[in-house]
Amino acid sequence: MADTWRNNETAIPHFREIVGHDPYRWQRRLYDAFVGGNIPEAVDIPTGLGKTLCLVLFLLARLKNAALPTRVVYVVDRRAIVDQTADAIRTWINRIDALPGLAKALDGISALPSDLPVQLGVLRGGLADDGEWRVDPARPAVVIGTVDMIGSRIMFSGYGDGRSRRPMHAGLLGHDSIVMLDEAHLSPAMVALIRAINRIQGHPKFRAMTLSATNTDTESVFRLLPWEEADPSVRKRLHAVKRSDFHLVEKPAARITRICELATEHQTGAIAVFTQIVEDAGKIAKKLAQSLGTGGAERVALLTGTLRGKERTELAAGSVWQHFLPSRDRGEGIPSVFLVMTSAGEVGVDLDADHAVMDLATLDSMIQRLGRVNRTGLAQAKVAIVFTKKEEKEEEEGPPKDPPGTHVQEFEAARANTLAVLRRLSDLSPATLRSIDGQAIEECFAPSVRPARLHAEVVEAFAATSATLQLPPVSVYLRGVSDAPDRPDSFLVWRRETPDLVRLGSDAAKEVVAFFRPRADEVARVPTSYARNLIERALERQDGGPLPLVVAQPRGEVLAVPLKNRDELPSLDYATVFLPTTAGGLDASGLPSISAANEVSDVADNDDRVRYMDPSDGGEVEGGEGEQALPAWLDRAVEFRIPLHDVGEDGVEERFLVYALRRSDPELQTGESDLTWLGASTQTIDEHCSLVGDAVRRIGTALALSDHEVDALEAAGRWHDRGKARRIWQRAAGIPAGGPLLAKSAKGRFRPELLGGYRHEFGSLAEADRDIPMESPDRDLALHLIASHHGWARPGFPEPRQWDPDVPSALNRRLAIGTADRFAILQAKYGPWRLAWLEALLKAADAYVSSRVGK
Repeated sequence: MADTWRNNETAIPHFREIVGHDPYRWQRRLYDAFVGGNIPEAVDIPTGLGKTLCLVLFLLARLKNAALPTRVVYVVDRRAIVDQTADAIRTWINRIDALPGLAKALDGISALPSDLPVQLGVLRGGLADDGEWRVDPARPAVVIGTVDMIGSRIMFSGYGDGRSRRPMHAGLLGHDSIVMLDEAHLSPAMVALIRAINRIQGHPKFRAMTLSATNTDTESVFRLLPWEEADPSVRKRLHAVKRSDFHLVEKPAARITRICELATEHQTGAIAVFTQIVEDAGKIAKKLAQSLGTGGAERVALLTGTLRGKERTELAAGSVWQHFLPSRDRGEGIPSVFLVMTSAGEVGVDLDADHAVMDLATLDSMIQRLGRVNRTGLAQAKVAIVFTKKEEKEEEEGPPKDPPGTHVQEFEAARANTLAVLRRLSDLSPATLRSIDGQAIEECFAPSVRPARLHAEVVEAFAATSATLQLPPVSVYLRGVSDAPDRPDSFLVWRRETPDLVRLGSDAAKEVVAFFRPRADEVARVPTSYARNLIERALERQDGGPLPLVVAQPRGEVLAVPLKNRDELPSLDYATVFLPTTAGGLDASGLPSISAANEVSDVADNDDRVRYMDPSDGGEVEGGEGEQALPAWLDRAVEFRIPLHDVGEDGVEERFLVYALRRSDPELQTGESDLTWLGASTQTIDEHCSLVGDAVRRIGTALALSDHEVDALEAAGRWHDRGKARRIWQRAAGIPAGGPLLAKSAKGRFRPELLGGYRHEFGSLAEADRDIPMESPDRDLALHLIASHHGWARPGFPEPRQWDPDVPSALNRRLAIGTADRFAILQAKYGPWRLAWLEALLKAADAYVSSRVGK
């Protein structure tokens, strides 16, 4: 059968134009399988042979087979390489856009116009997501993120998501999508999770596929066939020469010095330096730069998972990084450059070092590191491995520091076994590493976790996103059960106006976080314990005064905290913490540092958004990295204005802190805040609801939904904002009495306190319940979509203050009870993820009309 296929290789249209080279034979065979709807559970392909291109193969196959899912969800286990992988995907998408025929074909299966034929979503910590990938759920998209960011969202518990986004993300990622988990052996619990979701859902519009060089735990594995390995280009990479050299140091303290000595022995070439500890990486980079003398700093770069986004972006664009690209100029005599990395550089980064120096890690990490060395097989690489006597074998003197069988002892044993195995190998080429037997691999890999079994009943509890339930932490399903202590992370952001927001209070801070979400450049991710230490040190530098903090917690709550002592610090687990720029905490290289006291640069503004004071001083944007003139697009911007003083306060002129977006953000239309009032243009309630009804019909039709489902979506779109007609809502939005009833405006400030808790979607539900005929087959689904539009109705509206003030209390009570009953019935009918997906279609149409129409 293989010979028959080999003689009739399927052409992959446009592959070369998109990727820059012809496909390998295995890629042709996998594309053919995708087109036929045969999606393997696992793809076992060696590092360096283009596993990431599986997503391109799938996008192209989707044009041939409409039954395939629409979105590719690409999951990685190293947060620092999300942006690097996203850059590669963005390049491929731009090349698709430059191919008119292909771009037109992708537009043809979509519902709404877009700037790009394929949308890219990047889900990282710190709330950074532009939301563009959600605007048209019928348009092919690639969504990339970490295990934590993707996994928590699929489980209705997205870190950083509030009540509304939790079901929306679960629906869009957990239905009509294929989840590709890269280097799956690093994330066994996530493997178990996505396979359990596949089993529970049992729907062809959700598929799970793992990518790994060591994945053998399923029957459906796609592997290289012998005649594919014989391909000269594949063979060159599989047998790339990597000579090992082992160096013993007596004590860990000598490791840094020895690594630097071995690295600088290379006078030319791109030298990768790996170490397990972030602090050691910083020391090695500094020591290397000093040892190289004048200009040494320009020849050394540092990559860790804790780098702030701005500095990580600059690193990827810098000269040192360019010397590690596979396509670089490899001319003779170029002075050596050095890239010092932690595990952030082990997985998913397309780097090709000439030589490497590294400390000892477990075999799974060593394989990944070696995959970044002589990746193309064009030369002969030298790999120096530095280890200590303790790492070589367990010490026999004295009692063990840790009880037998603990995670620490298992890790140390695996590292010692790794050293013994590597010493026995003739070389470190991918082919040689793949020859290591299964028993040895098991003894050399980092201690594995015990995946938590996911049951359908548990999913239903997680899906009740507007209820307060005692649930297990979602991290158990993402990371499994292990003896290793749980190590949550926090996300740090520095902004100059943080003291003002703390003074104004949590309500104002919540609106700002929703409107002016952190960009990737702003965010640094650190272990929560380190974040607490950094904040406590910053508090000590306040000379007795409070340290103003805004803390956006993972379930959507936002706190404005004038921190006076460490005991007042709220939970920071997976929280985004906004510090004032004067608090310090970031060193010159972009690494969070407890001892760094200098003011931190504020990088929140860019060409598409700014903050300024009104009235301004000289018409300039204040603060940041220097004042600049206000942009020309400001008169057409979407603005959110926060008064810093009450009118007449101490005789001062009213002054506003203004946040301006060049165009309306789709995020605003799907969030928890009442800033859904802001849009690209002024729209009356009638205009807006009519446009949303039309848009969601187009989405449902493009997705080939049943007539009943399309009709329900359209009806929901035409009623979803009718509750905004209540005077209580119009007054809170600052709309003068007697004028047209508005649903959207490009400018304004909202006063949520005037609502008294009223939810406008409950008012919309009351009108739709009265007007949609009881015998209508789309009635129940339409009513649920209206009620759940901002995350309530899962299962209901429990508080009378949320109800419609223009409706009798008995009717309100009946509507609230009916909402909860309807949710249970529809979830049983559609399943948790598909019901959430249907809700997301309406939210997408609303976001499109609000952020695009009239601009």
